[in-house]
Amino acid sequence: MTVSAPPTGSPTTAGVFPSLPAPKRRRFDRVVEATPLIAVLLIAALLGFLVWFADRSEREEAGLALIRDALWVEQALRFQIDADRAAVERLAVDIGDHPAEEVVVARIRSVVVAHPEIAAIEWRDGAGALRTLVPPDAPPTAPPNLGGNPAHGFTAPRLEAGRGHVADLAVPIFENGVRIGSLTARLHLERLLNEHVPWWITQNNLVALLDRDGAELARKSSLARDPEGPRHDLAFDPPLPDVVLSLTANRGPSSLTGNTLVASIFGLAFVAVVSIFALMRHYRRRLVAEESLGEAQALRRAMEESLTVGMRARDLDDRIIYVNPAFCRMVGWRAEEIVGLTPPLPYWLPDLVDETLARHHTLAHDELKPISFETRFRRRDGSIFDVLVYEAPLIDARGVHRGWMGSIIDITDRKRAEEVERRQSESMTRTARLISMGEMASTISHELNQPLAAISSYATGCLNLIRTGHGPADLVAALEKLEVQAQRAGRIVRRVHDFVRKREPRFATVDVVALVADLATFVAPEARKARVEVELDLPDAPAMVTADRVLLEQVAFNLVRNGMEAMATTPARMRRLDIRVRRRAGRDGDAAPPAAGEEIVVEVADRGPGIPPEVAEKLFSPFYSTKPEGMGMGLNICRSIVELHQGHLEFSARPEGGTLFTLVLPASRPAPEAAPPAKDPR
Repeated sequence: MTVSAPPTGSPTTAGVFPSLPAPKRRRFDRVVEATPLIAVLLIAALLGFLVWFADRSEREEAGLALIRDALWVEQALRFQIDADRAAVERLAVDIGDHPAEEVVVARIRSVVVAHPEIAAIEWRDGAGALRTLVPPDAPPTAPPNLGGNPAHGFTAPRLEAGRGHVADLAVPIFENGVRIGSLTARLHLERLLNEHVPWWITQNNLVALLDRDGAELARKSSLARDPEGPRHDLAFDPPLPDVVLSLTANRGPSSLTGNTLVASIFGLAFVAVVSIFALMRHYRRRLVAEESLGEAQALRRAMEESLTVGMRARDLDDRIIYVNPAFCRMVGWRAEEIVGLTPPLPYWLPDLVDETLARHHTLAHDELKPISFETRFRRRDGSIFDVLVYEAPLIDARGVHRGWMGSIIDITDRKRAEEVERRQSESMTRTARLISMGEMASTISHELNQPLAAISSYATGCLNLIRTGHGPADLVAALEKLEVQAQRAGRIVRRVHDFVRKREPRFATVDVVALVADLATFVAPEARKARVEVELDLPDAPAMVTADRVLLEQVAFNLVRNGMEAMATTPARMRRLDIRVRRRAGRDGDAAPPAAGEEIVVEVADRGPGIPPEVAEKLFSPFYSTKPEGMGMGLNICRSIVELHQGHLEFSARPEGGTLFTLVLPASRPAPEAAPPAKDPR
């Protein structure tokens, strides 16, 4: 049997294209044979492209999610730090109103409990001495150096032994514009992250606070750091100087290889379905993200419009770019009438335009830091009100300074209340002086009787000399003595008048030694009546302080009178009141002039029964008195007067029995001699 060879070319090409030459048919056959391979390669390439595209989209989405998480964490931490700072500032304002010390300690504890990220709060007096530390086992820090600048903020983080990194917030305590102490709050960075960064953030991210050199200060994460994971850093200064908030995502290995192998098994159809499904899922996730972003923006807008604090933003050219409804209600202009305006602005007072422009110029040329100040604004109806303004740099997401953000608080009612409180305090102080003078009425009348009796005797003697024919020369000595006694009576009357009349404090250089000596003379009749021996221990040189003499005399008088009254039940032979004036931390010898930082100490020691512990805790409290007829305002007013003079008043038990009251005032150099002040026309 004969077998014939098949024709050249494949049956398909031979049947379909019988007229093609053999070379062209062979080339065409190779193309047809390669078509499935090309298709597979194209499908693989398309699959690889789709998988690569999906992987890139996932990475971009992860990057966006990381940025959203970082912004969320930044806003949450800034909000909490602002809340911590506001709580400490409110606490400083409350302490400035002089509540009882146990009330202050309770309020400090409540702030520490309500803000767990605050590791400790220190309360120091005006001299920098530590008064309270909550919790008590926390290590104390050095007194803050607040200087004369009322502005305050967090210090750069520092490492506290055994406790991690902390940042200090020092807030001055003022009374009538005078700093009387300070509060220092310790912000624990590790606690800040642990308390206010939720688990769903740290589930896939490592949240850390870094210093400017990249060293880690605090962190929170359930996973180890992924060196290959995406990272997003945000400047966290302010509120924390030289601090960066860093979020590092912990992602699994890329699924590019696995997806390619799986997709190559299923083929083009499955790849198409998977691709469509992935696109649909991506689209749905984007819709959910946009909806969440819209809700977050709507919530922030609602929170912003519900604020009672006025918010105002201006750019670097001092053009108003934003005001919130609270600010519009405050000044009486609509937002569209204010936005876009440049200085001078319609709510500025004409008298304060130059001052406000100078402040804006200072802000533009000084370092970027928040400041606060008080000023006055004018409403659209012409009424004037007081405001407290906080100005902070306006920094965008890229860390570029875009302008200034101001928070405006209407403090008209607060200042009015402070003025009423000041007047009530002055009235109470004057009432205390009147009560003291009422109690001293018999003593004063006895002291006046002596010079008046002497005047009467000398006048009678002069008349007798005249009637007996004596000349003028015989009357000179008697008339001179009569004049001395008249001047003595006049001084007593003037002293009483100055002591009880209502007036504003007038500070001048006062010699404490002379004041105590005069006071001892003033109370001598009452001391003799009470059978109390007054012993003075005074230095030879003057001890000068800057004070209001009448107010300081009132404090010393109350301490001396209380000391004499405390010895009412003491045997008469033991009734001795010791009054001592000395310098502390000065140069060698009492005769040396006052040195910088020197203090004048006045000690009043009695030999009474002492002060029981249950009374000692409330001794300076208002309206508390151990006397049945007492008002309980004497020592409270004394302490207020001493603190007004930048000093402090304290007491302690004497080992030999009795109580020692110690009055400490900052010394001042003696002022140069000047003309005597004009007499009060009243």
